[in-house]
Amino acid sequence: MARNTDSPDGAQLQLPHEIARPLAIRAGEQPPPSRPPNPAPIGSAIPHSSTFQSKRRLFDKGPNSTYDDDDDVSSPPSALITTEFCEWSSRYFAQSVMKFPEEHDPQSPVHYDREWRFIRNARVRREAREMQKRAVSMRLDDQIFINRNKANPTVVKFHPYDPHMAVADKDGISIWNWDQGARTNYFRNNNAINSRITALDFINAHDITLLLSGSDDGAVRIWREYGWDGECEPELVTAWQAISDLLPSTRGSGLVVDWEQESGMLLASGDVRIIRVWDTQKEKKLQDIPTGADSCVTSLVSDSVGRSLLIAGCGDGSVRLFDRRLAPNECRVMTLREHTGWVVKVFLQKGSEGNIISASVGGDLKFWDPRFSESVKTIQTSQGLASFDVHPQAEIFACGSANQFISLYTLNGENISTIKYHDGFMGQRIGPISCLAFHPHWVHLAAGSTDCFLSVYGERKQKQ
Repeated sequence: MARNTDSPDGAQLQLPHEIARPLAIRAGEQPPPSRPPNPAPIGSAIPHSSTFQSKRRLFDKGPNSTYDDDDDVSSPPSALITTEFCEWSSRYFAQSVMKFPEEHDPQSPVHYDREWRFIRNARVRREAREMQKRAVSMRLDDQIFINRNKANPTVVKFHPYDPHMAVADKDGISIWNWDQGARTNYFRNNNAINSRITALDFINAHDITLLLSGSDDGAVRIWREYGWDGECEPELVTAWQAISDLLPSTRGSGLVVDWEQESGMLLASGDVRIIRVWDTQKEKKLQDIPTGADSCVTSLVSDSVGRSLLIAGCGDGSVRLFDRRLAPNECRVMTLREHTGWVVKVFLQKGSEGNIISASVGGDLKFWDPRFSESVKTIQTSQGLASFDVHPQAEIFACGSANQFISLYTLNGENISTIKYHDGFMGQRIGPISCLAFHPHWVHLAAGSTDCFLSVYGERKQKQ
């Protein structure tokens, strides 16, 4: 029993022991309207829903936007951004952790291809070594390849092991198979307007090769599958601004780079007053080295053995030596001033006792010992030197002149041969030389001229 204290008279109330039963309907009375069960069955009509119309307005799509009840309004909107990350993760984590990666599996096709490349590379170095020994006595005037490039060639670069070379013009790159005498591909470098390509190099040439290109707006691009076999389209791997303060110019040196394969470092300079060192493995800038010169940098080379010596040729005729182990403001250790004109190229011989070779537009070549500030030897060639290159393995160098001839010398200054322009139907067509490059192993010389012709010279084959 419970007491109801709210009752004014304090009377006690008893709770009913039975559930109240519905009242009986008397004769002549109408039964009350029945209510639908709660919740109502699907499809049943709810009394209060009859006040809404079948056409309704959407306030977020404008005052005139309507839709029917029959439309599927519950479907989600399409995604603006799609990704395959979930599918990739599913495939990656579904792989067995006890299985070797494909590149390390000795039975995989990737491993077989890499092994074939390494055997091929060793064979090329071994066979080229015999040709390098007799390089000082060969004339090197047999034109084994000649063809017309798409535009005026400005940079040429041999691949160390495959029989092709990359040739750059103002805004495009041609890939030539010099063994078959055919062009396999041509693609645009996507330069900025009024800029030109001034640097080319091959990266990872011993394995899966990438092609590096640099333009005088300071941009560096790296291409994969650049189409030397004519089967694939070039793919841009990466691109970045190596030098941000470079301005495109027709008279400057543009972007000058030097690639260190062993360390993965890229040195960049040009029409600026610094030399920038990039670590491509970490994708970051390591340091800026002030050149201390009032002119542009025309050539760069570094020591791949000690990895500390850096040499820069400048437009004022000076050759500057830097030690990268020191602080940026103290790393310039020597300035060599014997050239009177623009330094065309600097070259560092292999080995710890290697000399520095520099050449200027005046035709004078200087041999320097890095320990001394005076040259140890001078070789005078012809005036108007436009291009210069030294063979990395054989003891010869080549000088290309704007006067339409190429001279080849030994490192002792002895003239081996001179390739000149000859008239007539069978004569060699040589225009003013714009670029020169030796093959890294074979004793072959590639030359580009301002009349858009490209030639490769090799050893004259003896008649049997």
